[in-house]
Amino acid sequence: MHYKKLGPFISHAMKHGIICYTSRELRKSLFSSKRVLSSWIGTLFMIGSFWFAFASFFSLDTLPLFSSFSLNVFYFIGSIFFTSAAYLQYLESINYDITHLAHLYNKHSVWFWWRLRPHNMGYISSASQFIGTLLFNISTFSAIFISLSIEVKNLLVWLPNLLGSILFLTSSFFAYLEIYNDKKIKIFRSITWWIIWINIFGSVFFQISSLYSAYSTQTAVFMATLSTFLGAVCFFIAALLLRYEKA
Repeated sequence: MHYKKLGPFISHAMKHGIICYTSRELRKSLFSSKRVLSSWIGTLFMIGSFWFAFASFFSLDTLPLFSSFSLNVFYFIGSIFFTSAAYLQYLESINYDITHLAHLYNKHSVWFWWRLRPHNMGYISSASQFIGTLLFNISTFSAIFISLSIEVKNLLVWLPNLLGSILFLTSSFFAYLEIYNDKKIKIFRSITWWIIWINIFGSVFFQISSLYSAYSTQTAVFMATLSTFLGAVCFFIAALLLRYEKA
């Protein structure tokens, strides 16, 4: 088996000059009809995105139906579903790994729960997103306690939100690199292409939200909330499309 690389990262596995696997289609089991893990990932991301969109939508209302406490709880619930989905995606990247194909062919191979796969772009993307969701857990949980001082809020709410958003951008960047040399993915015509780019826009919106949330003016709060809503809608659509992605 020969490998095609993009820098230090493996993007294709080839045999006799013919591409057998690309990194993403192997990671997502797109060549198989049994895609239970990917189905759960899409569902959990959809649920998490729904709660973020729900909370941010009602936060935009000048006469909100829910208290700030309730809305922050909704964000936290959404972040738990994000983390669950991100961890399953991480499991995909280490167990259906193009850099360790021997593991897939071994009938007695052990299922990994934690591994380093530094030459797999899908792994970098998944690990970045998983860590980002953990930071969102901290941020959204801390936001529930609205009596925190400004200094503590900056440390436990704003900073994890900012870092988590940066990691989501990192995840989107490596997900794009993973398909960069894949000629089967056609611009505007491939579901995978739409998934990647919608997720990129979602990550950009989350990053914009985190930057605006550093300020307490009415305009900044509105823009932060609106950006969160738009990002959540993007993630919901991308997660829905995951269920229809094919090799």
